[in-house]
Amino acid sequence: MKRRLISMLAAMVLAAGTLFATAGAASAGASAVHHRADCTLDGSAHLHVTANNGVNYFLGTPNRTGPGKVVRLKPTANSTTNWTFCFVSSSEVILLNRGLALASTQDTGGLVTVATTSAPGGNGFASQRWFFTFSGNFVFLQNENTDLWLRVRNNCCSFGQTVTTGASPRGWDDSF
Repeated sequence: MKRRLISMLAAMVLAAGTLFATAGAASAGASAVHHRADCTLDGSAHLHVTANNGVNYFLGTPNRTGPGKVVRLKPTANSTTNWTFCFVSSSEVILLNRGLALASTQDTGGLVTVATTSAPGGNGFASQRWFFTFSGNFVFLQNENTDLWLRVRNNCCSFGQTVTTGASPRGWDDSF
């Protein structure tokens, strides 16, 4: 599973390098325009945490979702837990579920919500972009807007529990 995600990331880095090199050559001599290229869709996964009792809890949207709805832990992998990756750069991604982007803003008290987005026809907003890093079998996601990490509450976990952000990172595992 990790190999597939790493392969997808490597392909995305190569594609982004080509895109940025082409965009740079095309704009040489044109007036300065500060527009990032649209994010690139590349793969999807079900992100989950595993509690001490061995149970997986999936990052998911409510069954009846819409902008502003809070992201929760769910018991099974399904369409509400399938996140499509839209890569902004080699280290930054927008996570999409059913046309909405995973978002972290200052006004939600740390709760992670979904929001409308311009992605994949754009790059979304800073609240919708997540820097990612890998360690072992886990991916860690840090929000560009809040600088906080995607995580579960310290009393992890229960089904339906809201997902939050915080100062310390939490590793998320993926399944395709």
